[in-house]
Order: sequence, then structure tokens, then C-alpha cells
Amino acid sequence: LKGETIEIPHGLLVGLCGVSGSGKSTLLIDTIGRILAPIKHTTSMAQEPLEPGIYDKIEGELSQTIIIDQTRASISSPMNYLGLRSKFFKIFSESVDAISLGLSEKNLKKSCTACKGNGVIRTDMGFLPDIFDSCEMCNGTGYSIDAWKVKVNGISLPELNEKTIDEIYDLFKDEEIIEKKLKLVKDVGLGYLILNQKAYTLSGGEVQRLKIAKELGKKSKKKSMYILDEPTVGQHMEDVSRLIKVLHRLVTSGHTVVVIEHHPHLLTACDWLLELGPGAGEEGGRLIAAGTPEMIAKGKTPTAPYIKEILEGIT
Repeated sequence: LKGETIEIPHGLLVGLCGVSGSGKSTLLIDTIGRILAPIKHTTSMAQEPLEPGIYDKIEGELSQTIIIDQTRASISSPMNYLGLRSKFFKIFSESVDAISLGLSEKNLKKSCTACKGNGVIRTDMGFLPDIFDSCEMCNGTGYSIDAWKVKVNGISLPELNEKTIDEIYDLFKDEEIIEKKLKLVKDVGLGYLILNQKAYTLSGGEVQRLKIAKELGKKSKKKSMYILDEPTVGQHMEDVSRLIKVLHRLVTSGHTVVVIEHHPHLLTACDWLLELGPGAGEEGGRLIAAGTPEMIAKGKTPTAPYIKEILEGIT
């Protein structure tokens, strides 16, 4: 970065663009992000740099800055991440089946005695690699036998874990909290996910959209700045269009969203663009353009022709 004064307007969807290596991540993630949303130091992150890039000062920051990245550290499954597991245990423990069988919430939470709740049985093969087989007693779910006996809307807790979010939404949309949270997940285009799907099977884009859905559900009145680094990577055009709508919902709620992006469709949908360049490395690090997509399209920067092409296609 070459000592430029960068102004990020509040309450807008702002796109940070420019050729690869022009300083976008250095500015937004390594400098602004580390200053306004510092990483808490842990032993597992000892090798990760925590100091921000060199800067003079930052003025006008919002009450909080949140980096919505594609890391899975805080996610084990959509159900757990959205805080729905306890809600479902409560619903099932208060059902007609549970009451008639004398099963409490504590009973339903008990794990399978054969696999200890892991869903798999490990066989020690000595000098050979261990063998892992799906537990036959709980059908690989980790739940106790009692959990299979209680059904709500025609399904048990173990069966619920294997349903998609779309299916669960249709079955439990009369439950206000569940309906509200799952509707947001559906809105970001993740209704096809399995409710208890393991986080390691989710793509980076799916993780990011799941985090956005959770942010949309928060009732905080604080005005926040959300930072996203290339959220369209690996996404189809339909997913990009859905993402654009979701980002604008955050803005409509009074927040500021800043995205590092190359995708011309997302950049064209931004309210304001900042372009760094003109080149990469030593040739970059300067603010070469700032304005609406229409303003950028009239310029002669590397990004201008791509924005112009999309705008002409719209009109």
C-alpha cells in the first residue's frame, strides 16, 4: 500500500476490486480486519500473524467489525451452529409419545450404549489400520434406543438428523424459532443441506453463507461492518445472484458490507466500488478509482471494461 487515504462509506455494499496482487487483502484483511476485528491469540494460532499492516489512523469505525470467512472452526453442523439441537430436544420431550412413555429430555439426550454416541464402532486390527463400522444398534446416529421411540410429525430425533433443511422447515414451520432460523438458511440457498451435515463436507462458500444466515437472524441494534474475502469463489451464477440479495439484506438492516471481489456481476451489484492498482506487487497499492459501478465503467482502469459489459447487458 502506498499511503493512500481510503474512504469506505457506511450503510452500503462496497466492493474492493483490482488485479490480483494489487493490495486488496493487505488493506482489508491484514490491516483493517486485524485492527477492528483482532484475532484472539491461542496456542493453535501461534504461527498466524496478528499484527496489522502499517497505517496512520482509522476514523469513523462502526460499533463492531465482523469478518465472515470460510473457516469451519466454529461449525460442527448446521443444527449445532444455529443452536437448534436443544430446541428439538425440548419439542420431542414435550410430545405425546415422550409423555406417554415417561421419557424426559434427559432420557432423549442419552447416547447409544454400544458406540458411546459416535455412530461408529472401532475395531483394533493390531498392526493393521483400525476398522470403523457404522453402529448397527443406533443405525449410525449415536442416539439411544429410546430416542427412536418418540416421534413428532411422523419422524424421530435420529431420523430428523438425516433430513434436509427444506424438509425440516416444512415439518416444523409452526415452531416459531425453528421456522425463523431455517427460513434464513433457505433464503441464502442452503435448503438442500442435511440438518446434521458434518462441517468438513461443506464447501467454503456454503460455510460463508451459513454464517451470513446466522448474522441475519441476530436482533442486535448495533451497526456493524461485515468483511468478506471473495465470497463468489466456486459458486454458480444462480448462487452469486442469491448471495447478492443476501448481502443487500444486511445493508438494508443498516449494516455496511465490504467484499474483496473479482466477479463482475457482484461488483456491478455493489453500491460503491474501490479499485486498487494499477498493477500487482510494487506496481499496485494505490487507489486508482472510487465511485458507483456506473462511474467506474466510464474509466480506463483494469476493472472498467468488465463492469461496463455487465451494465450494457442489463440495459
